[in-house]
Amino acid sequence: MLESQKRGISNLERLRGQGYEYQLENYTSGLSELSVKAYKTGSQGHFFRIIFQTTLYVQTPVHWGNGDFHLATPDRHAMLMETLDLSPEQKEQLLLFTALPSKGTEILILCHKVLVSQEIPFP
Repeated sequence: MLESQKRGISNLERLRGQGYEYQLENYTSGLSELSVKAYKTGSQGHFFRIIFQTTLYVQTPVHWGNGDFHLATPDRHAMLMETLDLSPEQKEQLLLFTALPSKGTEILILCHKVLVSQEIPFP
């Protein structure tokens, strides 16, 4: 695993258990980039932006609460890789993130890298 992948995973793990809601913001197909907003109701504009880069597979609603992202188990990762019929190189390089909201179905995002940025509104 690349150092940049490890850093992104670590930053994403910091959001777990903090009571964030998530909202799909944007998907740029040419860049295969998916943007998700993590926020708390009443936080006066403060939020985190989660950017999944080189996204090859997405299964997600537009909005959900109580469903933080986790790196998928090796078995879950392998199952999706086989379903998508990816090359051995892709299987090694891609990360699968899952989330299970209290209401709804399992969220899956298969990508190369994740970035988390903190957004604070101007005073």
